[in-house]
Amino acid sequence: MFIKNGWYVAAWGHEIGRELTQRWIIGEPLVLYRTQAGEVVALEDRCPHRRASLSKGRLVGDAVQCGYHGITFDCTGACVHVPGQEKIPSSMAARRFPVVERWQWVWIWMGDPAAADESLLPDFHYNEAPGWVATGGCIPVEANYQLLTDNLLDLTHEAYVHGKTIGNSAIVDVPIEHHVEGNEVHVQRVMRNTPPPPLFKRVRHFEGNIDRWQIIRFNMPAHISIDARGLPAGTDDVSRGLRWFSINSITPIDERSSLYFWTITRCFDLEDEALTKLIGDQIYKTFMEDVEVLEAQQIMIETDQRQQPDVSIRADSGTISARRIVQKLVEESNSTAVRQVASRVAG
Repeated sequence: MFIKNGWYVAAWGHEIGRELTQRWIIGEPLVLYRTQAGEVVALEDRCPHRRASLSKGRLVGDAVQCGYHGITFDCTGACVHVPGQEKIPSSMAARRFPVVERWQWVWIWMGDPAAADESLLPDFHYNEAPGWVATGGCIPVEANYQLLTDNLLDLTHEAYVHGKTIGNSAIVDVPIEHHVEGNEVHVQRVMRNTPPPPLFKRVRHFEGNIDRWQIIRFNMPAHISIDARGLPAGTDDVSRGLRWFSINSITPIDERSSLYFWTITRCFDLEDEALTKLIGDQIYKTFMEDVEVLEAQQIMIETDQRQQPDVSIRADSGTISARRIVQKLVEESNSTAVRQVASRVAG
């Protein structure tokens, strides 16, 4: 179940250069590269001649030459050369996808190009905002993308999965608050006068209890930011506190595998490179604990012969809302596609 008319992260900006790079997104193969002027191009990674993988070919200037029969496509997807003949078949073209490069990531619109709307990009400007420093990466995960969004919208699991880094029992003791605004889901948990989790203590050397915030926002199809804060209990002393954003974008490869793009971006001790490495290493370790759980969960779901429905609890309210939004948008898109086909047939 995928939303097509939406933005997905295809790559970090630094990953795309003057080589052909393949990505699979929502079950579709893409080839990405930069033109000589630095523009990122995304084409369908299937030659329309015999469906060979264009990413196995080579760049000729700003054009892609198929490595099988030498048919060549410019950066708009138009065929510009067929070896051995002058006439180019009218249908010999590679589909081009709208691309935006922003906030260190390359975003791609997988649906109707005419509907591509940059205002639907999530606001992830903290990835490169002045006064903030980010560290991050990309993790391949053998699990459905919605299992990852579930995980990020319900942080109750931190007490059990991440006890050595960002979790403690305070998370379990405080219920979440949540509400929906259009196609966004907002989840919040505020924990007062609680012990700092291990990583917070290592990073900011808290001597006593803290007040802690987790403010989560979901944007479709699968983008989640977490505004995480910790201040000495009963104070507003930001200078001795911690604030960072956990910025997450989940890109479905197919129904059972995903690319998990993530950053942690903070607004303190910006020049401390050792601290940046510490945070990056520890958060990566934390996320890999999630990956272990989610990949095992994927297997349990696939092998459940009874296909019994999940039994939900209060902490699932945010995840249920996010899934409903995705389902609604997919159904609306499918209905529109059916009407368009019917209209063409009738015409």
